[in-house]
Amino acid sequence: MKKKKTAAAALSALALMTALSGCGSKFKPDTSSIYVKKDGTVVSADIESFEGSNYSEEELTTYVEDAVKLYNSEHGAESAAYEEKDMELPVEVDSLKVEDGTATLYLNYETCSDYMEFTGTAGMENGISQMEKSTVEEMGVEGDFQNADGEDVALADVQDKGSYHVVKVDGPVTMQVEGKVRYVSKGVTVDSKNTVTTPAGAVSYIVFK
Repeated sequence: MKKKKTAAAALSALALMTALSGCGSKFKPDTSSIYVKKDGTVVSADIESFEGSNYSEEELTTYVEDAVKLYNSEHGAESAAYEEKDMELPVEVDSLKVEDGTATLYLNYETCSDYMEFTGTAGMENGISQMEKSTVEEMGVEGDFQNADGEDVALADVQDKGSYHVVKVDGPVTMQVEGKVRYVSKGVTVDSKNTVTTPAGAVSYIVFK
């Protein structure tokens, strides 16, 4: 419990300071969102107003770095916020800057589980309580599906694409995937060829290739 409280407290404090995350050459969102890659790694992008904050950019950077260092050390990795050669970290600071009154923070996560635990979003209002990345064959999808054009498709047709990548998420989030969205659960909004918004109060599948 201590680890989860530490992670949740760190992100809650960041929210109070009105500053958050986002990076990756193919991931440049305008609003807070996440990017799930085919290898299961995750990038979070938190973009918030920094106007009127009582904290400086330097203080915010120090706070974020300390939170990441603590999480990594508690999970058997180096007490570091940035990866170096031959180093792998569960969570890594990609970039953090404050510009034109907006704070933008990008964090890299080794797994979906690291994202969930570090952010502590489970149980929070408007937070997601579950996120997993796998293939269609390994995960076993269920429910009603549509293709990227909003047309109904049979579940069997989706299940037949066993090698396709899939993210299972419970709750609302804006998500970009590394590839092209092929199928989504009914209720999911396809915003672009690789970006979706999932609804609150539902388990959603995003199938991509």
